[in-house]
Amino acid sequence: MKRFDGNASVRALVARARAAGRVVRIVEGGVDKHSSLVAFAEGLALPKWFGLNLDALTDALRDLTDDDGREIELVWDRVGQLHQSDPKAYGAILAVLLDVEAERDDLHVTVVDR
Repeated sequence: MKRFDGNASVRALVARARAAGRVVRIVEGGVDKHSSLVAFAEGLALPKWFGLNLDALTDALRDLTDDDGREIELVWDRVGQLHQSDPKAYGAILAVLLDVEAERDDLHVTVVDR
């Protein structure tokens, strides 16, 4: 997992991932656990069964694929407000991302804390 502060250029991070042949999926941070999980559902176009909980997020990330078989760069952007307002939810989602990334060779996670 790569982590960047608010000075990072998401445009440059996306360009670098695409240059490496990865498809990029961007998920905007939320203000609390619920809005963050909704953002994952929307940003990753998760299936209807996605249950807006951490177990469902884990399952969805394990199943996340690219139609062309490319590696995936998941950019979790603008997480600063969640980090400040709900550090427990931030840590729990971060743990899910770390765990699933460790299980998969084709998933790369970038977190931009701004």
